[in-house]
Amino acid sequence: MVAVLLTVIGLWLPSDGREPAGAHLLLGVTHAQYSLDPDLSPEQRAAGERVLATAPMLQNQHIMGWGALNPEPSPGVFDWSTVDTRMDLISRTGGVPVLTLCCAPDWMKGGSPGTTDWNRLEEAPAPEHYGDFAALAAEAAKRYPQVRYFQVWNELKGFWDAEANTWDSAGFTDFYNQVYDAVKRVRPDARIGGPYVVFDTVGSGRIDPRVLEFFRYWNEHKHGADFAAVDASTGPGDSSSLYADVTSWVRAQTGLPVWWSEFYPHPVEETDQARAAATLDAVARAAEAGASAMLLWQPQASADLPYAALWSDPSAGPVGPTSLTRAWTWLAARLRTGSVRIERDVPGDLLRFVGGDATLTVNLSASASVRPGASLAPFAITFG
Repeated sequence: MVAVLLTVIGLWLPSDGREPAGAHLLLGVTHAQYSLDPDLSPEQRAAGERVLATAPMLQNQHIMGWGALNPEPSPGVFDWSTVDTRMDLISRTGGVPVLTLCCAPDWMKGGSPGTTDWNRLEEAPAPEHYGDFAALAAEAAKRYPQVRYFQVWNELKGFWDAEANTWDSAGFTDFYNQVYDAVKRVRPDARIGGPYVVFDTVGSGRIDPRVLEFFRYWNEHKHGADFAAVDASTGPGDSSSLYADVTSWVRAQTGLPVWWSEFYPHPVEETDQARAAATLDAVARAAEAGASAMLLWQPQASADLPYAALWSDPSAGPVGPTSLTRAWTWLAARLRTGSVRIERDVPGDLLRFVGGDATLTVNLSASASVRPGASLAPFAITFG
């Protein structure tokens, strides 16, 4: 049970009077299948674009899938029209563009040139076509010089070794290295990250050892990386400390900035307010551990994705804000400059993001609302 409150209450300090350093974190979104597309009314698109333009944030787009058509349906024949449309959206709303170098055209995975079977989207290219995909990635990097950040692939799709019952560490790392080298050749300024692996848990919140083994192999054999990309989810009742623990472990392993390419905190209560609070708690945990970026998957709400979004589902009526909208945009502007401190109180059930102009307070527990010093009602979301 949750509540979120934004109140202008001046500077709040911990009880011992020390002023902790501000947290630095780039917030952003990943555009998915539907995201302010041309089939919406001008009013709906404008409402969503106003949310994106409220504060500069990362905006990520895949080169194939999740709103983008096949960029190379036949060898050497390119179609960047849908990626261009998303790049235009990012530009109009003042976003910092990110490209995820996924997924692969059918002819790179055994299909016929000129055809696209979307049921095969999550298949990896065949090893003999790793170089072809790397060349496609380089074409994307050349076409979009405004993009500085590139993520290689998505959640190791197609790289599961069923026979060995584990991830194909050598195969993916070979693929990653070819993409990394090809993009760096044409864009030495590009900041490239990987491996975009899901830190799955098994039993009692323990990370699947196969993920750790894969990550160590990639880290040891990669040709280079400018940041490490990770992904995880937490179920109802799971500890949000997972986002801190993974961040700390990856930073210790690599010495690289850590990007949360996707994160899915699932609250106990299925309400918009609860989802917003769980999202903010995950952001705080990652920021406290020193993460550098966090991307919210699919900023446009939809019935088939039960997580927080930044604007409502256009199919359900006029586009409007969600419980997360104001908090996310307020934080995006302040976390990127390090002008927010993160504090926890009562004890640990109240989360505060403290800025010079306001304090965002999140009640993470219904029990906190009845304790001394806590004034937030469960589920109530108010801004003052």
